[in-house]
This record gives sequence, structure tokens and C-alpha cells, in this order.
Amino acid sequence: MQPSFLKITRREGLGLGLALLSSIMYLSAPTSARAEFNLRIVQGTDVDTLDPAVSRSTPSQIVFNNIFNTLVRWKDTKLDEIVPDLAESWTKSEDGLRWTFKLRRGVKFHDGTPFDAEAVKFSLERILDPALGSPNRSLFTSISEVNAKNPETVEIVTKEPSPMLLEVLAEEYAGINSPTAVKKSGRAYARNPVGTGPYMLSEWVPAQQLVIKRNPDYAGTPGKPDKMTFRPVPEAEARVIELTTGNADIALNIPPEATEKVRRNAATAIVTEPSSFQIFFELNTTKPPFADPRVRLAINHAIDRKAIIEKILNGYGRVPDGIFPRGVQGRAPGQPPYAYDPDKARKMIAEVFPGGYNEPIVIWTPAGRYAKDKAVAETVQGYLNAIGLKTEFKVWEWATYQKTLYRPETGKGTGRGSNDANMWLLGTGVTNADWRLRRKFSSTDDSNLTGYKQPRIDELLAKASVDMNYTSRMQAYADVQKIVWNEAPNSLVLFDQVQLIGIAKGLKGLEVYGDEIIKLDQVTKLGRLPPSGR
Repeated sequence: MQPSFLKITRREGLGLGLALLSSIMYLSAPTSARAEFNLRIVQGTDVDTLDPAVSRSTPSQIVFNNIFNTLVRWKDTKLDEIVPDLAESWTKSEDGLRWTFKLRRGVKFHDGTPFDAEAVKFSLERILDPALGSPNRSLFTSISEVNAKNPETVEIVTKEPSPMLLEVLAEEYAGINSPTAVKKSGRAYARNPVGTGPYMLSEWVPAQQLVIKRNPDYAGTPGKPDKMTFRPVPEAEARVIELTTGNADIALNIPPEATEKVRRNAATAIVTEPSSFQIFFELNTTKPPFADPRVRLAINHAIDRKAIIEKILNGYGRVPDGIFPRGVQGRAPGQPPYAYDPDKARKMIAEVFPGGYNEPIVIWTPAGRYAKDKAVAETVQGYLNAIGLKTEFKVWEWATYQKTLYRPETGKGTGRGSNDANMWLLGTGVTNADWRLRRKFSSTDDSNLTGYKQPRIDELLAKASVDMNYTSRMQAYADVQKIVWNEAPNSLVLFDQVQLIGIAKGLKGLEVYGDEIIKLDQVTKLGRLPPSGR
């Protein structure tokens, strides 16, 4: 059951279908003085960077979404309308190649640098610069030029018509940075972010806590909390204790077995939300045994997903019927789920390796990032051992895991640190069909860790990327989904995740997105008054 003070609605527009936990009006008896409101959040993993251009981590994005603004943004969690943010308005040329944005006046970065067209040009050209090594660069490569026409006007020129440009500019990665701060901090900018958002960095002690404080000069609606404190608590049960003993207001990624404990506590409640997150092992397709798609298909039949969901996740999950869970744009009609059939898996592997595959398969997993990730990974290891495969297992701390996975290494096969493993546990909640597919399956995308290469899929993605017709574009994405699921996967798909968030009773204004981003700036607690407007 949902707590009575939380209202759930669903969005059907644009086919994204994301669930939303709507903001709820703050109600409190007036008082003469407002005590300082520190919103305390515990996450399963530490923040790895506060530079939006290089971030791939949801825990980091939850923090820096409060520090940065983008040119445009989604109106709300329905994700059915793009509205102005740092841009006041925009127009598009008849040929669809030139977009002109009129910018808000009087906005300043936290360091006092004026926000203007040069700052937009600087931020977008920075993420496009190969020297930065942004894992999100390919999302922006349709852009050929960024021109500062005058301080309040910026023009973005695309190589071809770009049907997704506004959606791209609304992504967290498109946060506009202070050019002064980037140049001053250099490589240390990830620890010293400067945006225009409602909050600014106050303190960051890695592995201990990160504090952001309200920006007193914010040009928009002021944030409600005076400050927010984020702490990494990798042990799931420890996060529950932090919440139920009053040391935290929000605990993310509550373990399934602890939900009743949180519900029964007089001071806490559980928010259960659908998720666009799917959890999977990516498979290194550049070397044996997963260089052959038949082996990749085979191990998908070696896993009893229903047992994982029922026994490890306490029923909080769904058996996947495609690479897009519900809530993702352009989801193809459900595919036949992979049947649990270890005999079939053995037979398929024997067709590729008649004498058996005798080399160890190296398995990597984080601990604390996804629902029961380590326990799920250990169970998968057992299933692979049961069909005669030898395995090695390594558990990683999340920030180090991310850096290792996405670190380019010359001569390392895929060009990433992940080439030292055969399979690594990840999840994605991306709701944009183009970006969700391209970053995993395009052979030329910098985010493709698996080395996956299928000419037919490259052709479909390239065609869709310039197709201004929504219907035919979505059909191309559906075709990619079917090929990947039925013929040539690059992953061992495990389950579609359900969000379990623990909150203190009396907490209001929390917004939950299907991709597991939570919006915090308008959160209040009973007994606290919001800051006065300006």
C-alpha cells in the first residue's frame, strides 16, 4: 500500500508511461521562527563525480541536479512537455538544422560569473571535445556548431535534422557549467562544481558525506531545505537502521526483505514505485566465450529469473519480456521471456565448444548500487556453474567500478577497463529510446562497453536518428529490440526493477521519476516552514 499522503499518477503521453510521485502541498501550523531544515539522504553508493558532462551514475545525478540548470527541462515527471529553463524560448529553421535559443537575463553562476551565450557554447563544446572523454559525448554529436550570437542568444546547428535535440538538452548531462570555474579547477572540477541551480556545494568528504546548501541568489523558486546531506551507506540493512532510528529522512534502495519493517515503524513509510530500470550482466563480445551470439543466447536460458525475483527480491521485480521494461519510450510489444532451460543452455554451448569451454569466466559486480546486486550476482554465478562453466567473482565499490568500466585503455580490446572481465553487472533506467539503444548497441558509440557490432542494428539506429517522423522512428527502435532479444543479445538480462524508497513520515513534496532520479528541492517535513519567497 502507498502511504495515504502520497498521490500516484501515471503518464501515457509520448509512449513513455513513467510513474510519478507528485509534489504535495506543504501544510503546517505557522510559527514565528523556522528551524534550519537539513534534508538527510542515505544512498547505497558514494557520489563519484559532480561534473554532469562525465557522469553516468544516478547517485551523482540526484545530487548535481540541484546544482545545475539546463537550457530546457521536462515540465514535470510526466515527461510529456519540454519547457524553458535557462532558455526563455526557442525557434527552429525550416530545414530543421538551426535552433535559436533566447536566454534568461540576470542569471549568475554560484561563483558570480554571469550566465550568457558564451557559457552555453563553452559547456556544449566541452562535452563534445574528445579530450574530455565524456561517456555521454555521442548523445550530443548531432551538434556541428554552437554560436554565441550575442550575450542573450545562442544558435545550435545540427549536422542533420535532429528530432531528439530538445530531449538531449533536457538531460542531466547537459547542465550548464561556469566557464570560470572549469578553467580554474581543471581536472579537479568534478570536485568543485559551479552551476546556476538552487543549491551549491558546501562540503564533500568522499566515502563520508556530501553537503549542498541553498543558493540565496537563485533566480527561480527557492529550495525548501536549507541544506541537503547525502551519505553513502553500502549495507542495505544499515540504511534501514539509519531511517528507522531517525538519522535519515530518505533511504534509497531499501532491501525487499526490510519493507515490512519500515512499514511497521511508526515514524517511517515505504514508497513503492515502478521503474524503467532493468538489471543485467553486460557481456564482453570481443573475446570467447561471448564473441559468439549463440553462447550469449544460451546463458540467457540458464537463469531462473522467477526464482531470483521471488526468493531474493521478495517479489519486487518483473521477469523481462524484452530489453525495454515498461515506462521506456518506443517499447516493442512484449517478446517471449527466456525460458529457464539449463539443458538447452548446455546444448547450445556445446554446439559452439564441442569439448566444453574450460577457461574461467570473470564476473564483476558492485555491492549496494542495485536491488540485492551482490546476492543476485552470486546466484547467477551458481547457475552458470551448474551448466558446466567455470567462473571467477569480484565485488567492487561503486565509484571505483564506474571508473574502471569506462576507463579507456589502449590495446584492451573494447578500449575499456572492462576487457579484464567477461561480464559485469549494470542497470539502466534511460527512458529515451534512441539513447538507451545507441549507447549499448551502436558499434561507434563511446559508451558501448561490450564491443557489440551488428551492421543491421547500426543501419537502423543511423536511420532513426534523423527521422523526424515519430511513428517510423519508433518502429526502427522496435526492430532493434527484436533483433537483440531473439538473435544477438549483448547482455544477460535479469529483471525489471521496482523502486523501494524509505521515507520519514511527514515528508512531503518528493518527486520520483521512473529512471530513479528523485527531485528534492521542494521537499518539506512537518513542523518546518518553507523559506520566504523573493
